[in-house]
Amino acid sequence: MSWDDPFFYPHTVSIRSARPAGGMGTTYDAARTVKAEVKDEQRLILSASGSEVVSSSSVTVPIGEHVPVGSLVTVWPGKPRAREAVVLAVGVDENGLDDLDSFLVLFLK
Repeated sequence: MSWDDPFFYPHTVSIRSARPAGGMGTTYDAARTVKAEVKDEQRLILSASGSEVVSSSSVTVPIGEHVPVGSLVTVWPGKPRAREAVVLAVGVDENGLDDLDSFLVLFLK
């Protein structure tokens, strides 16, 4: 079984990873295109600061991606409904050596 199969990651997103904030504020890496699964759904989550916030989309990407909280993700790039949103929280699903894929879930503002 190959996790590169479009069944598991049928969409693409554009990600600009946040760099650590300095005196000039947050900066971002160059945009990169990543295979993903995008779900537009409102969900109440806990942010990195511990407060309750509403996430409007969840994006699942392979676990090897580096996407810190505060990064910018563009969902539905190239389509009329495209939008860029901030990553509010990142969930990790690490499945070890079994047949299941390990992945990150990005919860977007």
